[in-house]
Amino acid sequence: MSSVKALPFVLQLLSICFAAHAPAFAQSTWPAKPIQIVVPFAAGSAPDLIGRMLAESFTRSLHTPVVVENVPGAGGTIGVDRVVRAPADGYTLVLSGDAAIVLGARYGMKPPYDAIRDLAPVSQVVVTPNILVVSSELPVKSLAEFVTFARSNPGKLSFASAGNGTSSHRAGEALNAAAGLDLVHVPYTSSPLPDVIAGRVQMFFANAAALPLIREGKLRALAVSSAQRLPTAPELPTVAESGYPGFDAVAWFGLLAPKGTPTDIVARLDKETKAALAVPATSAKLVEMGALAQGSSTAAFTALIEAETKKWAAASN
Repeated sequence: MSSVKALPFVLQLLSICFAAHAPAFAQSTWPAKPIQIVVPFAAGSAPDLIGRMLAESFTRSLHTPVVVENVPGAGGTIGVDRVVRAPADGYTLVLSGDAAIVLGARYGMKPPYDAIRDLAPVSQVVVTPNILVVSSELPVKSLAEFVTFARSNPGKLSFASAGNGTSSHRAGEALNAAAGLDLVHVPYTSSPLPDVIAGRVQMFFANAAALPLIREGKLRALAVSSAQRLPTAPELPTVAESGYPGFDAVAWFGLLAPKGTPTDIVARLDKETKAALAVPATSAKLVEMGALAQGSSTAAFTALIEAETKKWAAASN
């Protein structure tokens, strides 16, 4: 066979070899363009600030622009759904709260996706405990006094939340159940803190944004919802310490990608997330915001999502 006649055969062989190795070649060049982190909450919110911290760190370590897009609405499910429908190529991620991932029908949320089927967990980023606050005008100074006051006024007191299915809603319902109370849930689409201060609603499990108001005396803090005390307010007892052992109602936020994202890209993102959270200035900033850095492994985050999905599915039956 002459070299001229052999040329088409050689080209064909090379094309077959290239096609066989194309996916690995594409992955090895990631990232080759900007990466987007969808935050399904409003600009300026705590999740938005956390997402921007990650974006800034990723931009430096991955040597490519990483931008945040805010897609709020429906408890975070609109933003998550956008990422579910995105190409599984490592260029579209979501920093989601637990409500849009694991709650399902428990609080009337019916997202158009199945998180376990449609998403690839990367890393749990933070957990965010809440602070039980009441108006400073309410005649109670401890959780025990609040419970006594609420029991003497059945059905007359209310608790605010940041919306159905949010951590403040779940914590309020958990206290209702643990203490045998009859507090009426009032969901808000904006901050309920002004109404708590004014006494229009009596109680709210607030995030760390309430700390300045507590220190100014406009709100009275009674307890924190996590199993451990808050580093930024170590004087506050936990609900568990206040007579309700086992009480632990926190929210978490984690980084996820569309299902099918190459495992080496997921592993790299997991590594970069851990590195970002390990920076002392970042972890300190998170503590100021009332968030505790996690940086769990992909496997641990996947197990958490599966366990909590089963838990909340059982609670809805």
